[in-house]
Amino acid sequence: MCIRSLIKFGLAIVGLLQHEAYAQSSVQLYGVVDGGVIWTSNAQGHSEWAQFSGVARSDRWGLLGSEDLGGGSRAIFRLENGFSVTNGMAAQGGLEFGRQALVGVANDRLGTFTLGRQYDFMTTNLTAFSAGTVVPSVFAFHLGDLDRLGGERINNAVRYVTPQLGGLQLGALYAFGGQPGDFVHNSATGFGITYTRGPLRLAGAWTTIHNYATTFGIGTAVLGLPLSGTARLGMLSTPVIFDKLTVAGVAGGYQLGAVALHGLFTLVDFQNHGRASILRTAESNAQYKLSAALWLSVSYSYSRLESNHWNQVAAGVDYFLSSRTDLYLNAVWLRANAGVTTELFLLPPSSTANQTVVALGLRHMF
Repeated sequence: MCIRSLIKFGLAIVGLLQHEAYAQSSVQLYGVVDGGVIWTSNAQGHSEWAQFSGVARSDRWGLLGSEDLGGGSRAIFRLENGFSVTNGMAAQGGLEFGRQALVGVANDRLGTFTLGRQYDFMTTNLTAFSAGTVVPSVFAFHLGDLDRLGGERINNAVRYVTPQLGGLQLGALYAFGGQPGDFVHNSATGFGITYTRGPLRLAGAWTTIHNYATTFGIGTAVLGLPLSGTARLGMLSTPVIFDKLTVAGVAGGYQLGAVALHGLFTLVDFQNHGRASILRTAESNAQYKLSAALWLSVSYSYSRLESNHWNQVAAGVDYFLSSRTDLYLNAVWLRANAGVTTELFLLPPSSTANQTVVALGLRHMF
């Protein structure tokens, strides 16, 4: 009887400990399902109607987990899958968790440390200021998303972010190249800074990637390498590799009642075989919350690369049916100088210097 009693007592203790552990842990399922119909004025010489997945925000589902470790520390993880709502196929080249896959530790006083496939600071610090988010339209991100505002990830990344100190937050990232005997090949380094004070928000970011493979077209050549996408989603038939790509940007925003004003500047420094070329983009945009349900937005950006330049205008209307479901209508127009084939992000190139896309869609967030 004594042994049986001890066993029962032990099992009861284990049960209590498991209950306590579960009580201090959480796993959240979240996601976005976004589908729309788009009209493109010129896609390789012809106007085109198509169904498109993730116009306002890329389709995804994810798991976000946290476990209390005591002393203000938490073990955290995030697994995030991207997919296409038009056909159910996986995005990001078919990766199971191609959007994010990371694990780490967060502490209220010491900051957050994570490892895995994750975003650099161009995305986490600057994307919220850009037209792609504000309008919102994925086509409003800049040429080929070379400045990484549209959500480009880095593999094998170690990332640290400080807690907010008087509105200031700093971050650093290093990505291992993954090639034995060579610490530089395919490696990446990044830094970020944000500052928030009342209605004012400021941010900056910098990222350097060695042996960078460009996959999206912009309609022209860079350092003699052609970047005109002809494959699905405006992708290059074969990725173009640069010895090094350095991207940097600064942004600011101010909330003035119902109006949010944003300014953004980015530069992309291509380096290949001792030569360099810089793509510069300046953008300003505004969002007006006419009511809790109806939001209006407009943006303008100017890009310049060597002797070529582009003007881009975007505008959108967002109507919220509920806090998690909205209808949107937006348009993006891009014009290049003569001799350059225009190509909006994620679209086939135009046969002229102009291209327009109009999108009508429905987005649900859970």
